[in-house]
Amino acid sequence: MPLRPAPPVARWLALCGLCALLGAPQRALAQTPPERDTPLAAPLTAGDVPDAQKRSRTVALLPLKNDLVAFADLFAPDAPPGGPQLPDVEAALQRALESQPYVAVKPVARVRAELADDPAAQPLARAAQQRYRLGLDLYLGLATARAATNLQEATELYRGIYQDIVDAKPLADAAFMLGVSLVDMGRAAEGHIVLKDAFQVQPDRRFRPNFFPPQVNTALANALVDHRSTGDPQHPYGDNRRMLALANRLGSSALVLASLRQGREEPELFVAIFGTQRRVIEAELRVPVREAEGRLDAFFSRWLSCTPVTETRESAPAGREVRLDTSGSYALYLRQPTRRDFHSLGFGAGTSVDLGPGLEWFARLNMYTSLSDPYQDLLHAFNSVRLMSGVGFWLRRGPVRMFARPAIDLHLLGDFVATTDANCKLFGTDHKLCDQSSLADLQQRVLVGVNLAIGTHI
Repeated sequence: MPLRPAPPVARWLALCGLCALLGAPQRALAQTPPERDTPLAAPLTAGDVPDAQKRSRTVALLPLKNDLVAFADLFAPDAPPGGPQLPDVEAALQRALESQPYVAVKPVARVRAELADDPAAQPLARAAQQRYRLGLDLYLGLATARAATNLQEATELYRGIYQDIVDAKPLADAAFMLGVSLVDMGRAAEGHIVLKDAFQVQPDRRFRPNFFPPQVNTALANALVDHRSTGDPQHPYGDNRRMLALANRLGSSALVLASLRQGREEPELFVAIFGTQRRVIEAELRVPVREAEGRLDAFFSRWLSCTPVTETRESAPAGREVRLDTSGSYALYLRQPTRRDFHSLGFGAGTSVDLGPGLEWFARLNMYTSLSDPYQDLLHAFNSVRLMSGVGFWLRRGPVRMFARPAIDLHLLGDFVATTDANCKLFGTDHKLCDQSSLADLQQRVLVGVNLAIGTHI
């Protein structure tokens, strides 16, 4: 009985399954990879790059924090504001930044507009407002525990959409009411932490003197003292991780953070610059407000001269990507000269090269060795080789690369001898007791067919 291989599509499906279990695609570029011990190139600073090749940095200016409210005015909402005017200080910061070369400034108004107009943030802002109103109603209705739960959710939603930058009051309202609720519930330590964080959101907040009970007023005063003594002026809007997420959302390479605080003798301006490349505060300045106008220009110049710059160059053509993969292989012949099935195992290797968008050339080589069948009708193992090649199609969706590969399939089938006669198995095929008519002897031959493979790479 002649040995006929299974259809190429069926065998390929079996191979794809085994490939997914035993092998993983690997990628290599046609260019020679760098040596492992090659030192990393040092970042280029302003003096290393010609002016014609420098690309402007986008620097976002965040709203100025005013931490100048006197302790005596905490419960005096009608007291006149003291210290310098915030718009004047913000304008000085913006002018100093805009005077620097190769800097594209995002002013405070644009930063607020980009965050407020984000379509993904608007439904979250509405949900946070609803939670705050519900929490406030529950607090006024003496359902303090339920109020705290809703106020906590409102605070988290507001922080997630950077409401403290768009407009600090809604987040501060929710945070202060959450702290007050915790204090009323007897959870003074938790309430203190929440109230301290609320003063970081809106440090110039004031309260009506008789609105809250005396113990709440005491908790508010203690939280303000703690904020003034331990608050970090370098991080008025949160830690480095939050600043990195904000910078990426704004498409900025740096953030300018500024706050006003009362010094020993006069108000002082604190300025910190967060850079996305190093992901830390790269420069800081502490200066009396009256001297800020003259010292901001020198401060930004020093920072820019030591900050890595990005070059604008014509990009070299990308190297052609070559994908390699290896895997185990399995084959099963549907028509066999044996009474029971026998299996073939081996390995495979393939390669593919993109010819253009959605088009690739590919080739795959599989080698097999047959295993013995249960009745040992196959007198000896035989080897076979398959070679498939063609032009395929691919489509990428995120990390998944889908492909369809029609191919020419060449199958080199090794020679074999099979029999069901026990004498042939015991004494050999040349013995006189061996029935020659029971022998199935197939010489080496080449089979040609077509193949279609459909699958995915990750």
